[in-house]
Amino acid sequence: MQRSLKLASHLGRIITVEPLLTHWGFAVQAAMALIVIVLVTLTVAALETFLLGDESLSAIEAAMNLSGG
Repeated sequence: MQRSLKLASHLGRIITVEPLLTHWGFAVQAAMALIVIVLVTLTVAALETFLLGDESLSAIEAAMNLSGG
């Protein structure tokens, strides 16, 4: 009986009281979020350069002229 109460109190502590993230866990998640933000920014910048760059625009225009006749 005492073992069941001990196990139940331990499970209750894990589920409700103890935080899931330690200081290091929070730091790791913050670093991963920062990496994701940087990667998204670089991807948007690369797409913008690709879509608005002179070379790619002229290539798209040339392809449209070839297919248009």
